[in-house]
Amino acid sequence: MSIFDARLKHVSSKVWDAADPGFNFPELADNELKVSGLKNRKNVGVAFSGGGTRSAAATLGELRGLSELGLLKSVRYLSCVSGGSWACVPFCYLPEEWPDESFLGQHIDPDDISLESLKRTDHTSFADRIANSVVVDDFLKNAAKFAGDETFGRAIGDVFLDQFGINSAGRFFTHGGKSVNSILRRNPNMEETDFYQMRSSRPFVIVGSTLLRLQNKKPLPQKIHFETTPLYVGSRVRHFRAGSGNRHIGGGYIEPFAFDSDEPDDPPNTKKIVRVRLGMKRHRYTLPDVIGASGAAPAEALARLGLKSVGLPEFRHWPVAKPHQSSAREYSFGDGGHLENLGIMPLLMRRVERIVVFVNTKSRLKGGQKGEINDSIPPLFGQTPGFTVNHVFPKTKYERLVNNLKTAKGAGLSVMFRDTYRVRKARHYGIEGGWNVEVLWVYNERVKTWEDKLRPEIRDSIGSGSLGSFPHYKTFFQNPPAVIDLSAKQVNLLAHLSCWNVVNNSEIFKQMLT
Repeated sequence: MSIFDARLKHVSSKVWDAADPGFNFPELADNELKVSGLKNRKNVGVAFSGGGTRSAAATLGELRGLSELGLLKSVRYLSCVSGGSWACVPFCYLPEEWPDESFLGQHIDPDDISLESLKRTDHTSFADRIANSVVVDDFLKNAAKFAGDETFGRAIGDVFLDQFGINSAGRFFTHGGKSVNSILRRNPNMEETDFYQMRSSRPFVIVGSTLLRLQNKKPLPQKIHFETTPLYVGSRVRHFRAGSGNRHIGGGYIEPFAFDSDEPDDPPNTKKIVRVRLGMKRHRYTLPDVIGASGAAPAEALARLGLKSVGLPEFRHWPVAKPHQSSAREYSFGDGGHLENLGIMPLLMRRVERIVVFVNTKSRLKGGQKGEINDSIPPLFGQTPGFTVNHVFPKTKYERLVNNLKTAKGAGLSVMFRDTYRVRKARHYGIEGGWNVEVLWVYNERVKTWEDKLRPEIRDSIGSGSLGSFPHYKTFFQNPPAVIDLSAKQVNLLAHLSCWNVVNNSEIFKQMLT
């Protein structure tokens, strides 16, 4: 009988205090849990931005292209936010028997794309899930089941995970057999079948979300970066007195199956293990919670209105570093994009040397200064005086990036630019400064070279009707009254373009990722 069939009161979990001397991330440094072969991969990562179903469709195409080129086997990290996580998480946890080709779909040259093929999705593909993402219906359905603060996550899971058999609220998740065995040795009342495991050979995935403390007064942070991985959950930096009742937030990590728990009665033992009490079955931290929290875009607006208990993610958190009695408190969690929508910060935290960033934006590149580029990019270069926590690259490099992206667009090419940056220290994330990173920016834009190769009936439809805003679909209400639903035609065309941008520029991607 599954442990979820009854109340599971206590579990033993590893914890990692990020302030410990010599701390390094568990996937690389934990002697018991570190991922075999990860250090042998190139120190490179791929980041997929947020952007709802638009980003999910673009991310699908980008994963398809990277898979087509055989590059994912050499990538160490995938970092994803919001809509990017909606595609990356099921891809990483896809059951071994499910063919990648079915999930990702096929790379098709633009001149081979037919109008009829754009209108169809295979039910075994992720494109089919995006094209049938009527989230409001699922939200209401789960609300009727009294899912509480799990409601949004359950709805997102029903849409993007259920088809692939990884949506159960009755199963935890972890990395693989090695981590499962470690957990079972500490928890003999658990079984291997209580865990979803990552598909073998996938890059290590990091999902970004935001812990919201909007009532905090400066200098306390109102938004705190939170990340979920197959091995641990938490925030690297300890934010003193940023939590409820002047409690601390962050400063380390706990294993996912033990997250959303009460604080331990005793401090970690010599093996850095604590015993914690979990809540009822519906409070277990599962894959639907992960993608639900990462993509909970309405959370900030509702929190500013003081609204709670509206079905959006809330999880208990206590600081790993010296937790005290009754230190666990339930906090609102929202979209990773509330703080950093590109997924680049987790890679900089890990000192990744080369990064491909897919900016799956709804913002067109424009002339002039106001709104000329996706608004997540200027803060990285210190161009947003009122928002400095994300300043990690030199100010002098910003104009060079913008101008080169615009030049590529004007030439009708894939809108990409590669540059090297001296990383600045970013205290909020625990990013160390004083080292160089190479970044390839890939921007979601129209590409004339690609459009010119399309069949006339498809090419002529771009810019009007359902493709009036292609490829910059709205994050919400692109096809009202549906909230985030895209049509099969919209999904397929964007995925084809995003895939082509990778495959048609194979050399630069190979240089970056191998």
